[in-house]
Amino acid sequence: MKWITARRRHPLAGYVVVILALALFGVGYAGLAPTADQAQAQTLAADAPSPEDVDVAEGKTVFDQTCATCHGLDGSGSEVGPDLRDVGPAAIDFQVSTGRMPSMNPDAQMPRKPMVMTEQELANLIAYYNESIRSGTNGADVPYDVPGGAPGYDDFKPLRSDFAEGEAGSEEYEAALEEAEAEYRTALEEYQDEYDEYIAGADNTDMGMRLYLTNCAHCHGWSGGGGALTDGRWAPEIHESTPREIYEAMVSGPGAMPMFSDGAIDPEEKQELISYVKTLQAEPNAGGIFDLDRVGQVAEGLIGWVVGLALIVACAIWITAKQRAHD
Repeated sequence: MKWITARRRHPLAGYVVVILALALFGVGYAGLAPTADQAQAQTLAADAPSPEDVDVAEGKTVFDQTCATCHGLDGSGSEVGPDLRDVGPAAIDFQVSTGRMPSMNPDAQMPRKPMVMTEQELANLIAYYNESIRSGTNGADVPYDVPGGAPGYDDFKPLRSDFAEGEAGSEEYEAALEEAEAEYRTALEEYQDEYDEYIAGADNTDMGMRLYLTNCAHCHGWSGGGGALTDGRWAPEIHESTPREIYEAMVSGPGAMPMFSDGAIDPEEKQELISYVKTLQAEPNAGGIFDLDRVGQVAEGLIGWVVGLALIVACAIWITAKQRAHD
């Protein structure tokens, strides 16, 4: 205490207090600000499931167990969950395939996580939603013609539990494993062909860039790295988003994101925009150790101004203190 008392009248004491207060505020905000955990959702590229491929009764079970608590048994919503009757299958597919739903905390913005159910369970859920909850044709349909995520090997790998005791390492299991690997390679090639065909359909990079900068960059950042919004929310980064997820987000408007229907941005323009986003995802980060997570030119310029002004103020303080000491 004596040390502090002896120096509190020093010419630099006031400036030190201000700098410490600003540093404490910045560190505190950085520690408390929400962050988005990133994970790649596995969404197989596929055509719309046929009625023979889905089980509506099983979809009802999935809905009752994972959705009805917040959204009501009839999907009409509750105090903790919105009405689902008009959102459309695209919104259901987006929220579930990216792991944002089901949510354990309906009041908080959910980050992207691995999907908690299987692809078949999701297909069953959407079938039940279309049959029993959806209001007419309201909301956008799942854009099955837009590629989803690349297939994962675990979706094809045979389970050891499917084999009798002692067969897990047998020739039968090895043969099943080899067959699964061949199926996985075939599915991966089919997905890549579908993906390349969809991206190749966009031939106007300038249009895609202008659409992105006009409609997306002010929230998701010029590089797709995301950014802070009001009320503690954030626009997630889109570096891992699949073409179908980007399309579904545009037509469903999740969270604070506005909805871009086909009347606002038509499917061809959406294709151009998605193609441009894929170029952002493939672009290497050349920013070095001072890239600031590629938050964008405006934020980087602001930081440059703050650092520059801080250095100027520090120099002015040093010159003033030296002059006072000399006097």
